[in-house]
Amino acid sequence: MNNKAPFTPFSQIIGQERAIRYLKQAMAMDRIPHAYLFVGIPGIGKRTTAIALAQTINCTAPVDGEGCGGCLSCRQLMSGNFPDLEQVTPQGTVIKIEQIRELNRRFGYKPVSGRYRISIVTRAEMMTEEAANAFLKTLEEPPERNILILTVMEPLDLLPTILSRCQKVPFQPITADLIAHRLRELLGLEEDMALLLTKMSEGSLGRAIHMHAGGFLENRNTHLQRITDLSGLPPEGVLKMATEITRAEKKRGSEGPGKWEGGLLEVLGIWRTWYRDLMLVKAGGSEDLLFNMDFSHKLKNIAKSYNMNDLLESILLLDGAQRDILRSRNVDLLMENTLLALKKRAHQDQGEKKG
Repeated sequence: MNNKAPFTPFSQIIGQERAIRYLKQAMAMDRIPHAYLFVGIPGIGKRTTAIALAQTINCTAPVDGEGCGGCLSCRQLMSGNFPDLEQVTPQGTVIKIEQIRELNRRFGYKPVSGRYRISIVTRAEMMTEEAANAFLKTLEEPPERNILILTVMEPLDLLPTILSRCQKVPFQPITADLIAHRLRELLGLEEDMALLLTKMSEGSLGRAIHMHAGGFLENRNTHLQRITDLSGLPPEGVLKMATEITRAEKKRGSEGPGKWEGGLLEVLGIWRTWYRDLMLVKAGGSEDLLFNMDFSHKLKNIAKSYNMNDLLESILLLDGAQRDILRSRNVDLLMENTLLALKKRAHQDQGEKKG
């Protein structure tokens, strides 16, 4: 159970004005549900918004739906020491029943210093079946002065009985202009670097920051070289590549910022932009729309060996692989199958061209 997290007030959360407006209206009307479901891709502010909600709802003198920043509850939240904020995150690849039991046990006590205890379950879809069933019992008999907030990417990964007891709040991908501006503001990046990270982040500020911290440009070049080499590898070479990638990303994730799943999402995302760029070149689109503009010459040469249908199937394949990683499937097998499927399409296309 982790109660400490970086704090950002509502006014500094970018790109989620609609969700925040909805939450403020519920507080103003004193119609706060006992359970929220925050839905959206990783890295767009779901957990940050949940913590800002905890501040505002416990503030003794809120101003315009925002915590005052000066009362005891506000100061405790801003310092990461608010006793009535509970956070549950996956341990390894799952949220275990023991974590949910501990959360349920705390519900038996009144909030220590705030009006409400806020409990955030991050990546709630990672609950085991036993944990989900234990959590459902809490939702069926919600404890007083407790507000539960679940964050997920895809609601259908949760039990329908959990979904029906939560108020859904959708979070949108953040616009490119906002991400680029925040990257320049927070990290002092040059325009070109901020633009490249923005394109690759696909609407996720958190992912863009993570990519920069992990040496994105060097990693991108490595993974683009791998995907262009794929068609010439024998099957055993493809399997070796898959193993090398998963091992490297797990190691990088254990030593650097963020979890290793984020690294694998980055790899798949880089490949996805490559196939998207190939499709754009094949269709005669403008070079200004390319993600990998610095590889435009290579893209033009390689695009000749593909047909549009297989490029589209490759993109859909990578989309599915990204979703499966977030659901914590067998990532080693997933990467092997993904690369073998991509190789099959590339090999067929080149063979058709030669024939």
